[in-house]
Amino acid sequence: MPNKIIGGDITNSLGIAKLDIGSRKKVIVTAGFMGFQNVSQTVDVSSSTFIDIKLPPQAKSIDEITVIAKSKEQLIRESPEAVSVIGAKELQGRAVTIESFLNRNTGIKIRQTGGLGSSSRIMIHGLEGNRVKVLVNGTPIDMFDGMFSIDDIPINTIDRIEVYKSIIPARFGVDGLGGAINIVTKEFDTDYFDLSYEIGSFNTHKVSNMFRKNLPEKGMLIGGGGFYNYSLNNYDFHVPKREHLKVEQDHAKFESYMLKGVVKFTKLWFDQISLELGYYNRFSQMQGVTDNIQHAHTKQQMYSIENKFEKEGFISRKLNFTMHNNFGHTCNNFIDTSAYRYDFEGNRWLSQSIYGETGDVPHNSNDKGVSLNSRINLDFLASRNHSINLNSAFSYSKRNPQDELANQYANYAISGYPNKLTSLISSLTWEAKFASKKIINMLSAKHFYINTKVEELGSHVQQNTSTVKQNTSNNIGFVEAIKWQFIPDFHLKASYQRAIRLPATNELFGDGVLIIPAANLKPEQSHNVNFGLLTDKSGVLCTKRLQFETGLFYMNIKDMIAFVEQYRVAGYANIEQVEIKGVEAELKLDINKHFYTYANITYQDARNILKYDPISNSPNPKYGLRMPNMPYLFSNFGLEYHNGELFNENWFIKLFWDGRFTEKYYYSWKLSSNQSRTIPSCFINDIGVSAELKKRFTISAECHNIHNSEEWNLYQTPLPGRSFHVKLRYTFLKSRDYQ
Repeated sequence: MPNKIIGGDITNSLGIAKLDIGSRKKVIVTAGFMGFQNVSQTVDVSSSTFIDIKLPPQAKSIDEITVIAKSKEQLIRESPEAVSVIGAKELQGRAVTIESFLNRNTGIKIRQTGGLGSSSRIMIHGLEGNRVKVLVNGTPIDMFDGMFSIDDIPINTIDRIEVYKSIIPARFGVDGLGGAINIVTKEFDTDYFDLSYEIGSFNTHKVSNMFRKNLPEKGMLIGGGGFYNYSLNNYDFHVPKREHLKVEQDHAKFESYMLKGVVKFTKLWFDQISLELGYYNRFSQMQGVTDNIQHAHTKQQMYSIENKFEKEGFISRKLNFTMHNNFGHTCNNFIDTSAYRYDFEGNRWLSQSIYGETGDVPHNSNDKGVSLNSRINLDFLASRNHSINLNSAFSYSKRNPQDELANQYANYAISGYPNKLTSLISSLTWEAKFASKKIINMLSAKHFYINTKVEELGSHVQQNTSTVKQNTSNNIGFVEAIKWQFIPDFHLKASYQRAIRLPATNELFGDGVLIIPAANLKPEQSHNVNFGLLTDKSGVLCTKRLQFETGLFYMNIKDMIAFVEQYRVAGYANIEQVEIKGVEAELKLDINKHFYTYANITYQDARNILKYDPISNSPNPKYGLRMPNMPYLFSNFGLEYHNGELFNENWFIKLFWDGRFTEKYYYSWKLSSNQSRTIPSCFINDIGVSAELKKRFTISAECHNIHNSEEWNLYQTPLPGRSFHVKLRYTFLKSRDYQ
């Protein structure tokens, strides 16, 4: 009777195992594996030293298994950084813009100047403009000469929106003080098709399309898409400072479109190599609010090339490599050549400056620019609990402003001067996990290098004269962030950043005529501190899921750059020091499987703390005053009903209500108790319904600002009133795993 050997060893990755049988002549070997039947085989060792055992599959019914895993959005929320995340499910099927959706988030306020396509400023924790960075897939959109708006991006193409508050992760390789918004678009490795059309009030039309085709046998994925946006923006408003006069906006037409194509390779040495080509075109009429502008408009074009390299196990199996490159060529045209000016009563008269409605000289500019951005990320997993990230972001931009018509009338290069900007931002981040990953710490150091050059041209009388001026700056910043999960589902956060915001070229060198150069301008610096509490727990107080987050924030900004006008001379200077204190809180509650509600509130108190005017060295009359033109108290709230079983399993119905409130605030310094120049408080309500059939067809209908309340922004700029929107969407995904 031969000896029986059960187990004895575990096979390697090729399914090979070695057994020590001693002096036995015959043995019975039994092999088994989960999901397969056990097989026993008698082996005559004297005639064979190698045997091949094949296991037949075993069909076995098991009880239902529930797998619980945290989503990508939840993992980001639980990171040590002060961050909020808007997921694709929240955006799905909505007939809204990205900016209007961001406006409902805690700590964020969008400052718009009109309807679709109008300029806007994003405020995070009281800081806005260049102090807040906006990125798409980690690439700053300001590299494209500021022409591209995030509202142009179709909401269907977005996977998630990450909002970093007072903290800018080192891995993005950008400067800034107030934080960053990173819009991450969807990526598919299978066949995908998405087509949507939206029609809305004020003659608004929005079309978007995206498709992907996977060719796995060739290791390729090809795709493309684009969008088209159009609106007349012909809404009614009361003329500022003339509230008795209500008019219809009749010169605010906006039109934009983009076309893109992408090819991705997956069977080369790199795990992934992608190439994307794009073309963007934009037209917008100048929107008059205090003056009735009738002819001035802008036209813009952009060509872009983007490519990406990814490799896991780069040189070492513990090292991952990513390189992301962007190149853009832009052309901006501003046309303002009207011989007449107009008012809102219908009067017309000859322009005092001969031509032009917006300034003292006519314009017919043809500004060209090129931009290059290259970002390299190296992630090294030193151990299970320690990783190191090295990031390097190189940026180069060149601008060549040209406006011969304006220069001719001014006798100077009033359109600006040719300039170049080169920057290199490098960072090193160490992430460590302790106490069974209950404590996560991130420490980053950042180095900022910037070099700017401008060629100052002479007047038309001295066309051959030119002077080159430059500015070079080196600065160090760092970030420390820690998170502690002190009990299950409860997380405490704390972070500190020494933030740097580098001066822009126009701030450094002005325009040589109306705005004087400020070549010695220093970078803005800020000490940002955040404390937060986050919980995400199921089954609390008979509810399905409860999410609660609250935070305290503090910022002390010095060398703040401001525009100064004095004795007919204007320019930029480091003349402000600001202190911001604030608190925010948000509650999201899945009451049951059909009802969801949310509410958030933000209070931010920004004060001027500069005691003496740095120019006159006299006491600063604005010391201790709240910063003007800045909302300090605002709140958002809403209720949603959703049901996938109302009719049958093929339909998913969603009804929702969203509300937002903003307390009134002063749009200029409150130097007197009799100051009455305020932007009034407003309470805006939106409602809507969405129906999805078989996860392919979606129809949505929404009404924004249902009470037609007057809403003002940015120095009493009127925003559109009540509007209606209907959106149709068709989606095809070969694998329905992604939602």
